[in-house]
Amino acid sequence: FHSVIRTFIPSLGVIELDRAVVNISAIIKHIEWQTSDGISALQEEIYDLSCVVLQNRMVLNFLLATNGGMRAVINTSCCFYMDQS
Repeated sequence: FHSVIRTFIPSLGVIELDRAVVNISAIIKHIEWQTSDGISALQEEIYDLSCVVLQNRMVLNFLLATNGGMRAVINTSCCFYMDQS
């Protein structure tokens, strides 16, 4: 139906507008795919980073436990030290 109308009214630029809409639609679809791929890649990075953070925390807890705990490691040079005198 639309193609029949377009053949009778070419001077209004309907065909050009239709092509522009199709082109814009294709560009938006391409952007959608790229965005989806980017978000998926970021989700993988976040998962990998969370695994590394967990491993680092486990190692830190082990090192602190083998060296007498947090107070023995920090001593009085830590920024959280409060002089009580």
